[in-house]
Amino acid sequence: MLRRLVPLALAAFLAVPSAPARADDLATVRAKVAGAMQGAKSFVVTTTASTGFTVTLTFVAPDRYHSSLAYGGGTRDIVLIGPVAYVSADGGQSYRKTDTPPAVLEAQSQLRNVPVDQLLPDKVLAGKSWGQFATTAAGPEKDQHLTCTYDKKTYRLNDCVNEGFSLVFSRYDDPANVVTIPTVASPAPR
Repeated sequence: MLRRLVPLALAAFLAVPSAPARADDLATVRAKVAGAMQGAKSFVVTTTASTGFTVTLTFVAPDRYHSSLAYGGGTRDIVLIGPVAYVSADGGQSYRKTDTPPAVLEAQSQLRNVPVDQLLPDKVLAGKSWGQFATTAAGPEKDQHLTCTYDKKTYRLNDCVNEGFSLVFSRYDDPANVVTIPTVASPAPR
């Protein structure tokens, strides 16, 4: 009897389709988060800090960024189109055209390249289960340790936070996400 059960059990085991790769292993999550963020045509990131500044950034692939920074009662508007920056300190009434510093270009591109350092237990927000991971900011200082949540179906980021800083990602691939070259640009003074 036992000799008949072993082959039947083995046949049943082989007939069961193999399970897909676990989505919660570190290498898989790294690859899928990176792919999802690189594949996004556009998104908005709202950054707030306990120091009082807020930044709303709109990204449109491949290399367009529009940031509105509010801090200490003032605002600054910055548009990046590739290596060219347009900067306004008067609410977008006039812009100064200049070269984008390499550090700024690198910082902007890091929003699409958030490193997944360590997987954390899933987190439930508003009744939805989100994947979660820890990351260290990719900048040269590596001084921001953040916890990020991501959509477990699309692997797109939802937010990245720590005790004094938060980035909230939204409006993925929204046609209303547009970054245009300011028409009131003037060249940088020489």
